Amino acid sequence: FYNALVGGQYSGSSSSGQKRKPIGASKPGTDAAPPASSSANAATPSLFISLVDSVSGQILHRVSHAHALASDLTEGAASTRVPVVISENWVVYTFFNQRTRRTDVGVLTLHEGMIDKNGITAFSAPEQEVSFSSLESAKPIVLSKTFGLTKAVTAVGVTTTKAGISSKLFLFGTANDQVVSIDRRMLDPRRPNGELKESEKMEGLIRYAPLLPIVPLKTPSHMYEVSSVQSISSAPANIESQSLVLAHGGPDVFFTRLAPSKGFDLLPDDFNRGLLSVVLVGLIVLLNVIQRMNKKKMVTTVWS
Repeated sequence: FYNALVGGQYSGSSSSGQKRKPIGASKPGTDAAPPASSSANAATPSLFISLVDSVSGQILHRVSHAHALASDLTEGAASTRVPVVISENWVVYTFFNQRTRRTDVGVLTLHEGMIDKNGITAFSAPEQEVSFSSLESAKPIVLSKTFGLTKAVTAVGVTTTKAGISSKLFLFGTANDQVVSIDRRMLDPRRPNGELKESEKMEGLIRYAPLLPIVPLKTPSHMYEVSSVQSISSAPANIESQSLVLAHGGPDVFFTRLAPSKGFDLLPDDFNRGLLSVVLVGLIVLLNVIQRMNKKKMVTTVWS
């Protein structure tokens, strides 16, 4: 799993503030089967999420949720479709929780194994297998956590960049006709429940909170209404910092360009290009003057 390629992007190791660290695992041929089955009891329906190896056919992991529905019955006809997206070694899905009367966001991350806190340094690294076999290799370790969202969700997507260097944003099409984005760090199942340790702060982990905040300034659709979003697709742009996002499926089609890690490879709009040109021209003139002075000095030294 360690050096597997998914969608042409490398999924490396993810560190942890704990004493042991999970190694990121991106397993080719892993599918998420959203509604494996549902309970016959209408009062407390259940949802089963199964990770299936499409090569060997074995179930890698299964998680169940009680009081689950695919959609909120109060907002229209019931749906049997569970929004789900797979990104590298991450699986994100949503469902409506009848008990809490809100949308729950489930997150699963697959990891090859656990290593010591000093297992990855500048001088050492864990052993990596060049090849992987679905029939022989061990099953991945799965970390999971559930978060709450105040809006009903109709579609889930994720940003994609050219080289996979930029951080990722998970995108949610909501029932109130908006497309909202949430940073992947907010969905990290490794978020600690207690006070953050110094190592966890250095890593950038955020303390666990049951509800995911929806920040209006980070809503891609802004003031526009995007009705009945059923699918969110993304594609990389020509530069690494940009991702092209398309939300569609209903009467509206919404397209935008996002920068998950901001425009780290772009010059700002207020960049003084004139001053830069003057400095470059001055350096070229100064270099020519110095070369001539050096040449003249060498000639004078030789004749003397």
